[in-house]
Amino acid sequence: MGPDLEVDLRPGQSLLLPRGWVHNPHALDSEVRSIHLTFAIRERTPVWVAEKLVGCVIEKEAFRRVILPGDIGGHRLSQHVREVRQALVDHLAGLDIDDFAQALRQAAVSEKEYTT
Repeated sequence: MGPDLEVDLRPGQSLLLPRGWVHNPHALDSEVRSIHLTFAIRERTPVWVAEKLVGCVIEKEAFRRVILPGDIGGHRLSQHVREVRQALVDHLAGLDIDDFAQALRQAAVSEKEYTT
């Protein structure tokens, strides 16, 4: 199969591809020099915010309890999911949004590694 999209750029033009887009840049004329630069721009997505919202529960004991191997399946697992979901809803309902947003802003400018 060929590519989903082909883009021909002229001198002076550039193309920005979001993270995760598979691409294969090349010069059509092998006699012409071409430069392909990759810049890692730290995009922030709703999934990133959700990861941060969920990640801050690690300090809470309710989220650190061990789920026994015998509970991984069937009705018992469903019950654990219900309990964790409710604990997460309660946690999020009590979150100080302004404080969290300030911490999120700090994370946005200081994190060096990509997550989702």
